[in-house]
Amino acid sequence: MNCRLCGHEFDEESIGRSCHGCGKKECSAIHCPKCGYANHPEYEQEFKFIISLKNKLKSIFS
Repeated sequence: MNCRLCGHEFDEESIGRSCHGCGKKECSAIHCPKCGYANHPEYEQEFKFIISLKNKLKSIFS
């Protein structure tokens, strides 16, 4: 997995899925070991779509 904030690549299986700090039941956040940003894997498809849309718009207007 790549962190959406800093771009650091890490193995999400070795990190674990929850920090147990927020108190939210069944939290699916995967925290980046480099910057601590909470990545949510359930939004991966939406994130990929936004990135591809951004790249298309960038190529059109540049």
